[in-house]
Amino acid sequence: MLLDKLEGPWYFLHMSLDNKPAIFELYSPHVPIIGVLSIPHSGEILPEEFKEYLINDPVLIARDVDYGVHHLVDIEKLNQNGIAVIKSNIIRTAIDLNRSRDKCFLNWEKNSHGEKIVLKRPDKNTEEKLIQTYYAPYYEVMTAMINELKYKMKIASFIDLHSMPSTPTEYHYQQNPNQKAHRPDFCLSDDFGDTCESSFIETVKHLLEKHYSQVKINDPYIGGHITKYITTIPEVNNIQIEIKRDIYMDESKRELIRDLSEPLKPILTDCLIQTFTKFWEKYKN
Repeated sequence: MLLDKLEGPWYFLHMSLDNKPAIFELYSPHVPIIGVLSIPHSGEILPEEFKEYLINDPVLIARDVDYGVHHLVDIEKLNQNGIAVIKSNIIRTAIDLNRSRDKCFLNWEKNSHGEKIVLKRPDKNTEEKLIQTYYAPYYEVMTAMINELKYKMKIASFIDLHSMPSTPTEYHYQQNPNQKAHRPDFCLSDDFGDTCESSFIETVKHLLEKHYSQVKINDPYIGGHITKYITTIPEVNNIQIEIKRDIYMDESKRELIRDLSEPLKPILTDCLIQTFTKFWEKYKN
């Protein structure tokens, strides 16, 4: 892997020597690190190596992208306050970072609307090579940032940021048959208390409830693979945040609604800063 420090963030680039885009970006804090934020599903780049395996329809393969989530936080302000941000650029229909390694590759045979998007699959050697290129580095760097933080804190702080469709489809009901048709503005997940101390997730809930009326815990999601993976690292407070898409975007047009997204950005940014700062003060060495 080629590591290239540019003006501003650190970019982890593809190993090849041609001019390929960064597979993800790590925005390193300008001051000592106090927390780590992961944004694994807002990328929309489809690498050339995957194109023969997926249909040639950008709308259908991007159906389940967490569209624009990285625009809902002020990354520069987060960096100024000691929060590292790691953001994937690769579309999740190629490599889904919120799935286990054995399920991440072309995980979505059909998208959440039941539309077939995978045409064929490669041989196992090709699959493993692409996983090693596009999946493993994200986890390596994410883990390294958390371990760096753990040198400074007795209990580190980590948040994985996502968005969710405003209305569940049949696919979503298959995953959680008991979920309501009306989803909350935010779903905060800690796998029923297994991934953090209760005060961590309750802090986020309290801060968001100052501005949004529907903030639920473990409803309709209990957390994804990244949340579960982080629990394998001892002494980390770690949650997943899902933002209901219709509170910031037009889901049919896949466009941000400025009157919704612009007020949300400082609210979410300040919520993250206050949460990470509170637990830094509590657990710093």
